[in-house]
Amino acid sequence: MVDLHSHVLFDVDDGSENLEMSIKMIEQSIREGVKILALTPHHIRDLYTEAMDRKEEYEEKFALLKKRFEGKIELVPSLEIMIDEKIISDLDKGYLMGYNRSKTVLVEFNLIDYPLYSENIFYNLKKNGYQVILAHPERNRALMEDPEKMYHLRDLGVLFQLNAGSLLGQFGEKTESFARELIRKNLIHGIGSDGHKDVRRDMRIRHAYDVVKELNEALYENIMENGEKLIHGEKVEVLPYKPWTDPVKVKKRKRKKKGLLAFLKR
Repeated sequence: MVDLHSHVLFDVDDGSENLEMSIKMIEQSIREGVKILALTPHHIRDLYTEAMDRKEEYEEKFALLKKRFEGKIELVPSLEIMIDEKIISDLDKGYLMGYNRSKTVLVEFNLIDYPLYSENIFYNLKKNGYQVILAHPERNRALMEDPEKMYHLRDLGVLFQLNAGSLLGQFGEKTESFARELIRKNLIHGIGSDGHKDVRRDMRIRHAYDVVKELNEALYENIMENGEKLIHGEKVEVLPYKPWTDPVKVKKRKRKKKGLLAFLKR
């Protein structure tokens, strides 16, 4: 298994607070069966920029953890980048980075809005050779209220990363239900713990792989095949998505509606 999303790097954002906590988090990942773990601290302009503003410190902390766990788990450098209008120029300049310093990048929306300008950004990122993974779409209210937006993003080449905690009910029943439906529709392409601490928002992830296998075995096999490629910044082939609305159920609803109208007209 791979973990595409974690806040293990200490003292750079709202994740791990110190080296000791980072060690406990990585040890938990190993117990979960994770073979490759991405360290993806936040980059949110005007809020969390420490990881890239203090690049030497990032490199030192990453090297320290990598050396400590050599041979036990592979650690991969990356970021979780909040979408904004400077993202392309910052990536091209090398200020921001993708997985393993590649052109595969983890991007997030805030949990409420669907920024329309993101469509143009995603289009241009793809045009410039980038592969975009959108973090935890199942937690975004705008996407939950209008799943068709997910299809539009997928058509723009965007891939989707599921938070393991969403399948534990950590973010509420609606989020868990939406996450399960995304799995059924082939609208999930990778899994991350999004671990922030060594307790509660922790590194548990195995259950999420198990749920995907239970709900959609073909998708599970695809995710297992693609995980290592994505976390190393390689291109992948994904399964075609399924329509959100089941056409059989639509026909049944239409027949029921017609039957009710005929009854009322009697």
